[in-house]
Amino acid sequence: MNSFEKKFFKNYIPIWQSIKEIIHEHWINILDKLFLFFWLFIFIPVFLYYSSERIQSLLPFWWFEIYLFWIFFKIIYDIFDWYNDVWIITDKWIVDLDRSLFQTNMKTINFENIEWVEVDQSSIVDSLFNKWNLIVHKIWEDSFILNNASNPFYWIDMIEKIRSKMEEENEYEEEDRFEIIMDSLNWVVKEYLWKESIEQKLNKTPEEEKNEIAEKIKLKKWTIDLR
Repeated sequence: MNSFEKKFFKNYIPIWQSIKEIIHEHWINILDKLFLFFWLFIFIPVFLYYSSERIQSLLPFWWFEIYLFWIFFKIIYDIFDWYNDVWIITDKWIVDLDRSLFQTNMKTINFENIEWVEVDQSSIVDSLFNKWNLIVHKIWEDSFILNNASNPFYWIDMIEKIRSKMEEENEYEEEDRFEIIMDSLNWVVKEYLWKESIEQKLNKTPEEEKNEIAEKIKLKKWTIDLR
């Protein structure tokens, strides 16, 4: 992940989260599409247009320019669409972003709701390019799927490390919360006992106080009761 990606995708996550990684589809996906598109819709039409006078007479050059401009726009759109179909890994969530020029679809999953992560290959060719489908299974919900992800085992390891770290943080938070509750209860009990002792002292008569003091003195060693 470079600095441009970090700034570009920062708008799709909350400000209190930080981006750890950006997972794109494998580059071979867009390369295959562009190569096929270039061959069928650019190279062959240009070759036929400039090699046939009949086609040139039927199709004015400015129409052909409009056609080439449309093809160029389609190539830019496909690259943009590929680049923006990503998973954004933050310190709290996985954001499934599918953005196009006209709409943006976004789904999120908290690491605490991940049950397990798996990878799947569609063909033998995928193994040559280290291209896998990355699947995140959620608890009691549908799965997240990023088709044709590159180097998926690296991402699985990262996801598991973030999950483990969050679980440890949650355990520490629960322990701290328990200690705070116990300290609060301890303070409340002490305050109650102190108030109760004060009230008892205030409600005692002078004779009761004298008897209480006498009883305490009797408990001391070498004390003789002369009453």
